Amino acid sequence: MDNVEWAALRAKANQLANDQFASEASDIARLTRQQVSDIIAEAAVGKETLASLMVLVSDVTKTNQQKAQAIKNINGFAEIAASLIAKLA
Repeated sequence: MDNVEWAALRAKANQLANDQFASEASDIARLTRQQVSDIIAEAAVGKETLASLMVLVSDVTKTNQQKAQAIKNINGFAEIAASLIAKLA
């Protein structure tokens, strides 16, 4: 395999992983697969970061103020939050 074929294989693997993540996250978050995929693309962040934000936002033990402070302090969360809020609004 040459570099172009390896790059295509990596891109395909990443897309399959994104599709699987979007499918499973949509079941949990009450979002469609397309909405989850759009958030990943728009915010240009990894699936792990989006999953961490979803865990934080759904934590019923934290107040909204605590959640907002955590989002503000963690790199990348603000970008995802803006995209997520736009999808939910």
